Amino acid sequence: MKFLRFIVICVTTAVVFVACRTATPDRVSQQPGLTQPDPTASVRNESTARLLAGLPSVQADLSTFPVTVENCDRTLTFPQPPQRAIGLWQPPNEMLLALGVQAQLIGLAGNYTELPPTLANAADSIPSLGSGLRWPSREIMLTQNPDLVVSEGLDGFAFDPAQGYATVAELTEAGMQVIFTGSSCNPGEALTRGIDVVYDDLQMLAKVFGVSERGEALVERLQQRQAEILQKVNGLPAVPTIFYNGGEGPLNVLTAGVWGDAVEQAGGKTIFDKTVFQVGLEDFANSNAEVILIGTYPGQDADTLKAFLTQTFPNLPAVQNGRLYPIPTIETEASIRIMDGFGRIAQAIHPEAFE
Repeated sequence: MKFLRFIVICVTTAVVFVACRTATPDRVSQQPGLTQPDPTASVRNESTARLLAGLPSVQADLSTFPVTVENCDRTLTFPQPPQRAIGLWQPPNEMLLALGVQAQLIGLAGNYTELPPTLANAADSIPSLGSGLRWPSREIMLTQNPDLVVSEGLDGFAFDPAQGYATVAELTEAGMQVIFTGSSCNPGEALTRGIDVVYDDLQMLAKVFGVSERGEALVERLQQRQAEILQKVNGLPAVPTIFYNGGEGPLNVLTAGVWGDAVEQAGGKTIFDKTVFQVGLEDFANSNAEVILIGTYPGQDADTLKAFLTQTFPNLPAVQNGRLYPIPTIETEASIRIMDGFGRIAQAIHPEAFE
């Protein structure tokens, strides 16, 4: 698959891991760590276990059915809670598990990194269909006969017939409902969505499964964490920030969507235009970035990426001041761990607010 296709997938479906695998700078030798310690290392992120502790019961409220939801310009009606659901990407998979509906999940795919222990325990008995980079084939999806499929992205992605996957039209014709999360129904929406989209998705999925009370409790806890972070950085000056996501030239940068929104809410200033996702070496060198966030995924070495940036851009303020901060991409996805990533980003940009 060509690199341009990877970038398109990244923009439209938030697949940071897939998009940037081919651009990993893997031939740069590791160098000693920077003299300034990484302040994000001291952040006590909102753990998934704490987030889920003591939530309302997962017993479905059947009195709310039938329920109707609007999703990607489609009206979907559920006469009862889904009983044979399949999740096709880790962000919505984690939302489904957090909502406690694992008993109604007959398969998961697209988990590109380890689940938090609490969610891993919940998913222990759920079959894995495909892998993080390979989704279930058309034949497997149709023979599983799910009543609901949940994923990100309306076009291509896990529904790309060129890759042997069933299309949305084929699944719908077979009597299956398909829900898309992350507000990535089309490229335009992917560019404008913010981190608050997680709240909409949780509320929608909770309604579909009849566990709205639990969904609202999850949203309230995430919003509280967001408010705490925002209070710390409120009124502080905007710091020129780049969210670097691999590549040696051109370089991948995350400027829009949930990533750009997180940077700006955390007190940063996105340097490049929100329609730009790759920049040349010269533009990167002339950016005067004071903070560089480094998106990392499993198999990608943060020290190697730091070394590449240090060697290639020695005059950037962020490099000279040792302000290069790895951020696990799974913590910046549109899902329940987004406040962990938001906290890391905020402390990287304004460490003084967290002292």
